[in-house]
Amino acid sequence: MTAPRFVGQVDTVRDGAGWRPLRLPADQLRRAPQPLEVLGSFTSGVRMPVRTAARRLVLEVRVDRLVMAHLDAPEHPAEFLAEVDGRIVGRAAAASTGLIRERRDARWDREPAPATRLELRLDDGATAPREVVIWMPIDAAVAVDAVTGDAPVAPSPGPDGPHWVHHGSSISQGATARDARSTWPALVGRELGLRWTNLGFGGNAQLDPMTAHGIRALDADVVTLELGINVVAADGMRRRAFASATHAFLDLVRDRRPEVPIVVIGAFACPALESTPGPGRAGPDGRLVGTPREGDATALTLEASRELLAELVAARDDPALGYLDGRELLGASEADLLPDGLHPAQPGLDLISSRFLGRARDPRTALGRAFAPALAR
Repeated sequence: MTAPRFVGQVDTVRDGAGWRPLRLPADQLRRAPQPLEVLGSFTSGVRMPVRTAARRLVLEVRVDRLVMAHLDAPEHPAEFLAEVDGRIVGRAAAASTGLIRERRDARWDREPAPATRLELRLDDGATAPREVVIWMPIDAAVAVDAVTGDAPVAPSPGPDGPHWVHHGSSISQGATARDARSTWPALVGRELGLRWTNLGFGGNAQLDPMTAHGIRALDADVVTLELGINVVAADGMRRRAFASATHAFLDLVRDRRPEVPIVVIGAFACPALESTPGPGRAGPDGRLVGTPREGDATALTLEASRELLAELVAARDDPALGYLDGRELLGASEADLLPDGLHPAQPGLDLISSRFLGRARDPRTALGRAFAPALAR
């Protein structure tokens, strides 16, 4: 097979004998803070469509996994999926991977990824060429050196049509999703029949300019931005800085995409940080807790972040810019769907998807007005 085509990436670079999809432009990735540089190389939502009559595909890949400071190894395998006509027909997991280790001083160590051969046996019974979509892992960086099979394999153009670009936190990246097709942006994009790109970066929806450059580099027809939780949980900004950084982020996108509909989504419900600032940490029961600070009026909470986002969206006087309170998608009454107090389990992601879809199809809502032109095409 010649150079692969990827869908859902921002950039593709040569890497040794293969090709690496990136979810930020390569030049911006080099400038990014180390955590964002790592997450920007992860492949959540990245797909590789091929056309083939093969019943067996062999992927030659190099896979890098992230190991958090409090763990000894990744929590689950890096899984690749094969899809035909919307149905999963094959799975394979990379047992041998490189490791990116988070240290307790917030730096990162790397152990190079070995070359790995994965076999995807396709059970769809096909005998004629058809499109097979290979889904990359949610939580790994992947370089593809080759794709072969028991029949010729060629790159497929993949989908066309209107393009939805979403940016958000680990809840958007899909940290707790059942598989790559079950993140809430994947569920929404597939149901709406749109091209879609997931720029969810776990812990790194921090209003970095590199991310804004990634969004504006794409041919987006509609953009949604899930903002607030990562900044509050990291105690990364005070009220003043958060508002200014959001304006600057929107300015960077608007400079290249002056008329694209944008909806800013305030944080989903997170009880520990609603009225208590970060930094967030695991409490005795493993659930998230905040860091109370009496008398500190400048500290940012989720309640304050939503108020600021709603105010600045209104102040920009931009008819193509809207605001949605994330609690309309996952509210305080659904806290039982957050096993660790922060990340929704799959039923929570399904609920976010369902409510998002309802609003995207309703022209009376901010999402409905933003999606209407794309859905009408």
